[in-house]
Amino acid sequence: MDNVLRRALIEALKNRGWRHLEAERAAEYAGEFYQRAGGAWEVWCGQAADDPDYYRVARHEDDASVYKSLLEGRARDVASALNQLEGHDSGATGTR
Repeated sequence: MDNVLRRALIEALKNRGWRHLEAERAAEYAGEFYQRAGGAWEVWCGQAADDPDYYRVARHEDDASVYKSLLEGRARDVASALNQLEGHDSGATGTR
C-alpha cells in the first residue's frame, strides 16, 4: 500500500468516526497484506480456525485478511473504505 492510499484510508476511517490513532493502526495493518488487484473487499466472519470470533476483511475467503476485529462494524468500515478508494460498489461488504 503506497503512502497516498494509506493516508486516504486513514481519512476515510476518520470520516466514519474513528479516532486518528485507531485509523492509523488499521491502515498500517492493512498495508502489510494489501494488494490492489482482485475484486471487492468483503467481511468474513469466523472463517479462520485460529481466529474464529473475528470479522476479517479480505477479497476472498481464503485470502489473508488486511484487517480483523471482534467488532463487525469496524471490519465493515475498513472494507467499505477500501472499496470506496478503489472504486468498487460499497454494497459489496456484506458479512459472509
